Amino acid sequence: MICPSCNQETEEGKFCTKCGAPLNQQEESGTENISEENSTDAPNHAEVSQQESATAAETNPEPNTETPQQVNPALEKVKTGLSQYWNYFITRVKNPNVAFKDNEQHLTNSIVTAIILALTATLFFYGLLNSLFQDAAGLFSSDESLGDHVPFFSTTLKGILIFIILFFAGLLANFIMLNLAKHPATFAQQFTRYTGTLVPFAGLFVVLAFLSLLGIVKIDVFEMGSQVFRPEEAGFPWGISFITILFIIIMYVNPIIHMLYALIQEKAKQSFYFTIISLVITFAVITLMNNLFISEILMDILESMY
Repeated sequence: MICPSCNQETEEGKFCTKCGAPLNQQEESGTENISEENSTDAPNHAEVSQQESATAAETNPEPNTETPQQVNPALEKVKTGLSQYWNYFITRVKNPNVAFKDNEQHLTNSIVTAIILALTATLFFYGLLNSLFQDAAGLFSSDESLGDHVPFFSTTLKGILIFIILFFAGLLANFIMLNLAKHPATFAQQFTRYTGTLVPFAGLFVVLAFLSLLGIVKIDVFEMGSQVFRPEEAGFPWGISFITILFIIIMYVNPIIHMLYALIQEKAKQSFYFTIISLVITFAVITLMNNLFISEILMDILESMY
């Protein structure tokens, strides 16, 4: 090998046999050069590996372990329908005049309102009748089982039929007279507008039905007996008067308001007489239905209690 100091040929070893200079400087410099090359190449290799990893991640993304929440279409449809009806209900409770502009788009909500009105009115009177019978059975009979003898389903079904006739006889009369007056509104429009103004009464009957079923609102047996047998000593029947006025408004006043509004909006002639005739037809329909089967249904309900 050649000594790097004296450039003379020497044997292999740590020192030159000619000049004594160390021979490992050349090896160390070579090692340093190799290490420097490796160190300079290391960042490039790291960058290449990072780029390859990013490319692999883009081309082969990791599967998403989170499963999307399953949505029940039927449940979502029910939620949407309840939300729409609630907005419909609240709007007409705050301002019933909005119902005079209703059309066929509100037909479903109107049908729901009619069902709620007839059902809650029936439950209200069932609660009154049931509490009255329980109190009377407790006073005049030692058999406590008689207190729960009022049949629920038969009484409710018959009551719903009665209240549908009572509440919507005015709608039928209005439809007849508006056709005679050549009013352009269809029966669906009249039904939605007529039922829309009954929304506040439906809400009232929901509250009354709840209170009567709990026994909070009830007919006092002694007060009722005083009204029947000693009317001169009895006080003013506030509860019965309130219920009577409420039914007069629903059965007669509400149809009159609808009839007048519809005729005035179309500037129909003889609006006053058409409205009076509609009121007479309403009264005649209710009287006829009462004589045909309403009174019999009421008697059947009373007889089923004993």
